[in-house]
Amino acid sequence: MVFFLVSSGLIFYLFDIILDRIVTNHLIIFLIISFSISIIIFIVLHLKSQVKSAIAIRCAKVVVGVALFGYVILIQGIKYFWGRVRFRELDTAFSQFTPWYLPQGINGFDSFPSGHAAMGWMLLALLILLANKKQWIKYSAIVIIFLWGVTLALSRVVIGAHYASDVLFGSFFIIITFLIFYNRRTNQT
Repeated sequence: MVFFLVSSGLIFYLFDIILDRIVTNHLIIFLIISFSISIIIFIVLHLKSQVKSAIAIRCAKVVVGVALFGYVILIQGIKYFWGRVRFRELDTAFSQFTPWYLPQGINGFDSFPSGHAAMGWMLLALLILLANKKQWIKYSAIVIIFLWGVTLALSRVVIGAHYASDVLFGSFFIIITFLIFYNRRTNQT
């Protein structure tokens, strides 16, 4: 059930990013499409092969936990209530600018914290799958994941979609959530 809800939400979010205002105008249709795609993916994956690897199951639980609690609840929840205006949406006098530590309430703006920067760090869960691999493979994966997360976060600042504080906190929230779920799953087995 959690997989279904998280995957449906992420599919809907992808539609929202790609199609922007079209999704807002046809909300119910895109929610139905997202749920349908998620059901099809779940059925295909379940029928194709049942996962029996303890490491793969642990990785899946960490990914779902981080996506649900770290991204959907924490990041999106804070965005909704924080109400910080994006850099590229500031007026010419920059009068709408607010420091990151002053929430503005529900006002339609959603710059803080950065969801894209947070999603860039979701690849950290791949490290669980590499637990029994050679050291050079693990270190290579860490370097690639680090470069991906940092590059994605920096790109959000460069294009004016976020301030540095937005991407730092978005990254921080997901990394901490990953470490919490990773430690919980490691200590249970």
